[in-house]
Amino acid sequence: MKETIAHQGVIESVEGRHVRVNILQVAACSGCKARTLCTSSESKEKIIDVYEDDAAMKYRVGESVTVCGALSMGKQAVRLAFGVPVLMIAVWMLVAMVWLKLGELVSVGILACLLATYFYILYMNRKKMAKKFAFWIDNNIQQ
Repeated sequence: MKETIAHQGVIESVEGRHVRVNILQVAACSGCKARTLCTSSESKEKIIDVYEDDAAMKYRVGESVTVCGALSMGKQAVRLAFGVPVLMIAVWMLVAMVWLKLGELVSVGILACLLATYFYILYMNRKKMAKKFAFWIDNNIQQ
């Protein structure tokens, strides 16, 4: 199984160690012949930030490159963005409604505060997480 995710992109800017790469993220079905008749086919442009030593000497604006990321990064991001909140919802509603006998409105209000706190903590730790969720440019992959 492939351990990396790779996307073709074009370098938008290079500033010191920071390279901004514009990629076109397409849905899995975008290659289908019936995509013009289907409304589920979509694509979005995304900017990926890559930090690499000597980037200013290695890359030029407009150059076509392959941006890679570890597959485990995607799984971890899904866990943090969806898995933990869903688990928090299930556990809190069980505790609030069954054990604490709180009303629905109070339970949901407290849950909203808990989720807001969780996402605020994620937001405050974004620089620390950016080190774990790092992308790199790999010119050895066939374009």
